[in-house]
Amino acid sequence: MTEIPAGDTSPETTRFFRSLRFRVLAMLSLALLPIGLIAVNQTKQVADAQRENAELFLLTRTEKASFEERIVIEQARGAARLLGSLQDEISSNVECEEYLRAFVSANSRFSFIGILPKSGLMECSSAGRSFDFSDYDNFDEIMAAEEPFVTVNQDAPLSGKSVIVVSEPYYELGVFQGMISVSVPHSGIIDRDQEADFTGLTNVITFNSLGDILTSDGPLDKAELFTPEGFELAQLVGREPFSFSGRDKLGEDRIFSVVPIIDGTVYTLGVWNANSRVAQHFLDQIPPWIFPALMWLVSLIVALIAVHRLVIRHVRFLGQTMRTFAKNRSLPAQRIQTAPSAELADMENDFFSMAEIILLDEAELENNLRAKNVLLKEVHHRVKNNLQLISSIMNMQSRRAETTETKQVLARLQDRVLSLATIHRDLYQSQSGGRVDAGTLITEIVENSVEIGEDTNVAVERNIDVDPVLLYPDQAVPLSLLMAEASTNAMKYLGPDKSGKQWVNASLKVDDDQNCVVVFENSFSGDAMAESTGLGAQLIQAFTMQLGGTIDTHQSEDRYALTLKFKIEEFVEEGHDY
Repeated sequence: MTEIPAGDTSPETTRFFRSLRFRVLAMLSLALLPIGLIAVNQTKQVADAQRENAELFLLTRTEKASFEERIVIEQARGAARLLGSLQDEISSNVECEEYLRAFVSANSRFSFIGILPKSGLMECSSAGRSFDFSDYDNFDEIMAAEEPFVTVNQDAPLSGKSVIVVSEPYYELGVFQGMISVSVPHSGIIDRDQEADFTGLTNVITFNSLGDILTSDGPLDKAELFTPEGFELAQLVGREPFSFSGRDKLGEDRIFSVVPIIDGTVYTLGVWNANSRVAQHFLDQIPPWIFPALMWLVSLIVALIAVHRLVIRHVRFLGQTMRTFAKNRSLPAQRIQTAPSAELADMENDFFSMAEIILLDEAELENNLRAKNVLLKEVHHRVKNNLQLISSIMNMQSRRAETTETKQVLARLQDRVLSLATIHRDLYQSQSGGRVDAGTLITEIVENSVEIGEDTNVAVERNIDVDPVLLYPDQAVPLSLLMAEASTNAMKYLGPDKSGKQWVNASLKVDDDQNCVVVFENSFSGDAMAESTGLGAQLIQAFTMQLGGTIDTHQSEDRYALTLKFKIEEFVEEGHDY
């Protein structure tokens, strides 16, 4: 079962998480999870391979762009090594200078060659002069390293030009003697191949292991501005070829490619425009989750469309049809217009068949109920007629009675019979499911009792205030008989009050606890005494017990009051005796 997230239990949220749409999405997402993980891994491998190819392309183009610089420096190193191997054959400084001068003349790319011993005093050079380099920066470190070295001098002491100085160690009998230095003017470096496609390559910078810039496509004094921001060139040496993105010291977005071109001594820095087509292959990396996410999204959309077209819309139609049928027992004129699946079609047919059966059963029940009501009303009508017939017989017998006592007894019996007849008449006329309006019933009983017992010489005021209260016969019958006895007793002991008036008050109210409160009062005079048999009081108490209520009486000098209180009960069907 799908769990609802804590903290959100609104009906809309609960319905969403319990809906077929959400459950299909959840199950389909779980089903696609393994495929998504495989797709993420494969996409990552493709992206990594694409990046590696793009990086390799940039490194290859960078190395190709520095081809001329590498050739010149390699030639200078070759010349220095050649001269180093010939030192044993040169016997004097004069021969050495002549040889070096001739070598420089024969190679236009070189502007100077000199032999620098460990002492720092250069006595043999193509310039024919002596130079003391012992005080130069890093001189001791260069001699101690005994390794090839390439540096730059933007103001050479002899030519006054900017040159690259390539130094190679030389040996005598296997013992390190010093360095042979070859100077190459920057103007002697041939421009790179203009026919090659270097689109997007902003600058090519070569530098040595100390981070000193050797060459640049642009002005040498401006080359530093094209180097990576936040890095020193010395931090880029000693590594395999690599590329990275960043900004140069001018704040422009660049792609930098670093390639060692000469034995860890000289490196090339390719500076690429980040917006160029070539660099975009390096930068444009598609996140591995994009394709699996798109696949997942498209799959869910297709699943939702399929579920909606095949299931949800048909289920909604059936649900709406069921709710409409439940409310007003009506069925749509047309069924599902588009062809549903076989299962849903069977469900629809079963529902319409069930609805038709229910309608037929309800119609039959309604006919049976109508017939029952007609028969029941006929019973109440006949009972009312029989009771009225009995009342008429009593009235005829009362007129023939010779004694007053007999007439009074017959009159009281007649009141009780008429009360029952009134109930059956109301039940016959009732439109409230076999219930009687107790307010109307009390009004008629009091009016009839006053008219029968009223002395024509003295008028009796009647104040009746009743609420419409519907009672089933189980309570209406004892209430009517109780009110008949109370009215008869009231007329029996009725007398003028202190003001000389005779009156009868009756009220019927319902309190907040759904209790029926009946109050019956009449004027009373101490002179108006009559002989009491106590039967009326016994009957009133018996009827009160049938109602399940309580009764309270109060008597003063000129007033007698009876208060009845009982709970309104619903109809309880008696169990069948099988």
